[in-house]
Amino acid sequence: MLNIDNVESIKKAIRVDHDFDDDLIMEIYLPGAINEVKTAVSLREEDELFYEDNPTFNLLVLNIIAHHNDNRSTTSNEQAFEIPASSMSLIQTLRSNLAKWRKDNIEVIADES
Repeated sequence: MLNIDNVESIKKAIRVDHDFDDDLIMEIYLPGAINEVKTAVSLREEDELFYEDNPTFNLLVLNIIAHHNDNRSTTSNEQAFEIPASSMSLIQTLRSNLAKWRKDNIEVIADES
């Protein structure tokens, strides 16, 4: 499984084959992407377990990291986009999955008290 806490795993996923940007990826892009996703889906403390080992969350974080890596220059030969096209769909999927996860996990815990 992909580990988004490992720079080599991230670089393989976003097709970066050099070490020049390792610090940028791990210290800027990764925390920024995680924050961007959680801000769009949920910042509630009780939802933190939802994000752990969540393949859709990891895909969305990688999507955003790749986007920032590909669009970091102010000049480019390719058209740049403000957000990856698939990000909105993944955010909606995560929101839906979170609602189900809350129903299956948080509400059950509250009922047991």
